[in-house]
This record gives sequence, structure tokens and C-alpha cells, in this order.
Amino acid sequence: MSELDDRLKKALSRRDRLNSESQRIAGRKEAAEKALAEVGREIREKKLDPATLDTTLAALTAAYEKAVASFEADLDAAQTALTPYMENPT
Repeated sequence: MSELDDRLKKALSRRDRLNSESQRIAGRKEAAEKALAEVGREIREKKLDPATLDTTLAALTAAYEKAVASFEADLDAAQTALTPYMENPT
């Protein structure tokens, strides 16, 4: 086998490998697009706009943090109020 034949064999092998990889990547892309469409559908079913989801999540996170902080403050106030009546205050 000549050097040129060997180069051709390697090039054909490389082409086949790249073709297989390209098909695998195309399949992964298609699966990702279907998953994205499904997520978008689920978001719309919950009466949310996928385009403003980041803003909605930020607002909900801020409200959650505020609610937890308020709850903790209420617990501190309750503990302060109960401390005189507790046997072992912490």
C-alpha cells in the first residue's frame, strides 16, 4: 500500500468519524430543542411569560427572602417576650 493510499484511508476514516459525530450532535440538538419547547409550554401553562421568567424569579426570590427575614424577626420578638417565663432561656 502506498503512502497516498494510506492517507486516503485515514482521510476516509476521519470523514466517517466526523459524519457520525455530526449526526450525534444533531440528535442532541433536536432533543434539547424539544426539551426547551416542553419547558416553555409548562411555563405558559402556569400563566407565566417565558420571556420575563428571570424577572419573575428575581421578584419571587426577593419576596421569599423578605418573608423569611420577617418570620425570623417575629421569632426573635416572641423569644424575647417569653424569655422571662422560660426556665432555661437560650
